[in-house]
Amino acid sequence: MNRTILIMLMAGLVFGTCKKSEKKDDTPLLALAYLMNSSTCSTASSSTSTGTTVSNNTATLNTSTGCVTGVTSCMDSALPSWIKDNFKCATGYVSGGNYVFKSQNVPNTKSSYYGTSSPLYEARTTTGPNPNTTSSQKLVYTIPSSPTRGTGTVSTQGGLASIGITVNGLAIFNNAAAPPDLLTVEALTFDNYGGHPQNSGIYHHHAGATKITNNDANLVGLILDGYAIYGKKCDNGTATTADDFTPGDLDSLHGHTTKTIHFATATYHYHLAFDATATIDTLMGSFFYGNTGSVSN
Repeated sequence: MNRTILIMLMAGLVFGTCKKSEKKDDTPLLALAYLMNSSTCSTASSSTSTGTTVSNNTATLNTSTGCVTGVTSCMDSALPSWIKDNFKCATGYVSGGNYVFKSQNVPNTKSSYYGTSSPLYEARTTTGPNPNTTSSQKLVYTIPSSPTRGTGTVSTQGGLASIGITVNGLAIFNNAAAPPDLLTVEALTFDNYGGHPQNSGIYHHHAGATKITNNDANLVGLILDGYAIYGKKCDNGTATTADDFTPGDLDSLHGHTTKTIHFATATYHYHLAFDATATIDTLMGSFFYGNTGSVSN
C-alpha cells in the first residue's frame, strides 16, 4: 500500500493502551493501526529475541511502540486477533497447542522502582517500605491455546514465577503477599500504576493495573490456564461502553461464563474483583479455573 495512503488512513487515530475501541476484532483500520505502531509484527518464533537488555539507568520510553526502548514488541500474525491486536512489549507466537510469550517484564510507565538515577524514575505516593528495584527478566509463558476446565483447586499461590501476563507484557501475581505480610499492607508499596517488584526484581501486579484498566471492561491480560482477564466490568459483547456492567455472578475464582467483545460464544474469563482473602480488589483469587500451562524465568 502506498505510504501516503497509509498516513491518510491513520490520520486522526489516537493510540493508547487497551482502550475499549482497540478490542474490536473485525476492524481493518485497527490492524493497520497496530502495524504502524509496531506493536505487532508478521513473524515471531522461539528464536525471536526480547530485545536489548534494559538497564534502569538508561531506560526510556519508545513513543512509537509504547514500550521501553530496546524491548521487542512482536505478536505473530498466527495469533488470534484478540491477542495480536492488544498485547505488546513482549514477543508472542503459537507453538503447537500453546501460546508462548517471552517478556523482559519492565514496566512501560515511570516508576519509583526504576531507581532515582533512572530517566523513568517517578516518586510514588504510597508510603510502605520496599527496598527492591525492578530489573529485566527472561519470563517465558507457555499457555494452552484451547483452555480446559480444571478442578478449581490448583493454587495460584504455588510458588510460580508468575501466574499470567498483562497486555503490556508484565507479570500477574496472586492474591497474597509473601508471608508473613498481608496484601493489604503490601499494597502500600505499590507505585503510581499499581505495581511493584519482589526481591529478585520481578515487577508485577496483584491488583489494579491503572496503565491498563480503571473501572472499565478493558482486557487486562491472559492467565496461565489460557483464560482471559478483564477489568471490573463486562463489555456485554459490544464495542460501546454504554452497556458495560459490573458482573454480579462471579464465582470465588473471580470468573464467570458469558460473551465478550473478543469471544462471540460465551466463554469463561476472570475479572479484577474484590477478594475475600486479600480484602482488597485483586486480579486473581486463590485458585485457577483451568488446567495450567507453565512459566519459567
